[in-house]
Amino acid sequence: MRAVHLSRHGGVDVLRPMMVPRPEPQAGQVRVRVHHIGINYAEVLSRRGEYGWAPRLPYVPGMEAYGRIDAVGPQSARQVGEAVVVGAQHGCYAESVVVPERQALPALAGFSADENAAFPVNYITAWVALFELARLRPGDRVLVQAAAGGVGTAAVQLAKRLGCTVYGTAGSDEKLALLRRLGVDHAINYRRQDFEAEVRAVAGAGGIDVVLELVGGEVHRKSVRLLAPFGRVVVAGLAGVRFRLRNPLTWWSTWRALPRARLGEMARGSQG
Repeated sequence: MRAVHLSRHGGVDVLRPMMVPRPEPQAGQVRVRVHHIGINYAEVLSRRGEYGWAPRLPYVPGMEAYGRIDAVGPQSARQVGEAVVVGAQHGCYAESVVVPERQALPALAGFSADENAAFPVNYITAWVALFELARLRPGDRVLVQAAAGGVGTAAVQLAKRLGCTVYGTAGSDEKLALLRRLGVDHAINYRRQDFEAEVRAVAGAGGIDVVLELVGGEVHRKSVRLLAPFGRVVVAGLAGVRFRLRNPLTWWSTWRALPRARLGEMARGSQG
């Protein structure tokens, strides 16, 4: 079968289509014939050698896909032909992928094939950040940084569905229009406005209950300053950090931009 192979880090040219043996499912596994794949920023970082969760080289990238089960392992209760979405650490940039049964979830009815393919990483990340870590509650005031991205748009929709007031930042009018269509109450262009001042002007002294922070650096520091008492900030990305493994000049700026928990300040504000 055909698969995209990553054997060294670098630009997009290091992704090479290759012919590899089609994998066979073992006990507790299913094989999925891939129809559509999702492409995530984490995979871009992995390709560059900047993502700590990536497996060792060489490997087939790809963390999510939509397809149909075309083979099952021994004693499996799953059925050949089932439409599924796959969530995996890697392996989805291929015509077929083998995963444990629990990682082949039933496809979402009413979603297109490409919407199904883009669902697992973004929505599971947003769900874990908001509900498992931040313990989001109805009526909370939520600030989503980089809100027009994959995880950001998922977080916006989840928070609005719960009845929260949502503030979202983005860097263009087109993205702000998208956020408003998704229901964002206060959309802020961080390139033209100081989002900290804008949020304070609207939220007042009450502050923000939950921040989903995806950028790092000064964005993180401002986000923490906006927290209300008992406010929570969850870091789920570092899109603003320009780390390059082979460029020592980026190491110091990256270290300075990393989010840090200042326990004394957090204790005084009863924040987490």
